[in-house]
Amino acid sequence: MIGKPKYKIDDTVTFILDNKEWTGKIYIIDPYGTFEDDSDVSYDIMVDNWGDNNDQECLFKHINEQLIKGDS
Repeated sequence: MIGKPKYKIDDTVTFILDNKEWTGKIYIIDPYGTFEDDSDVSYDIMVDNWGDNNDQECLFKHINEQLIKGDS
């Protein structure tokens, strides 16, 4: 629900993006969405196992709450 984030900073969550499942920690919360999409709470999520060898960090930005599968 817009303005009422379900998750907190440092929560570990799993989300689906481009038909792939990712797990990471909530890094930033945009409780009222973003300029591009203000219809849902948005999160920036830090994923530790990204890259060719799954050994890099990557910050996934503007992940809508509806894409989050739940707590890990």
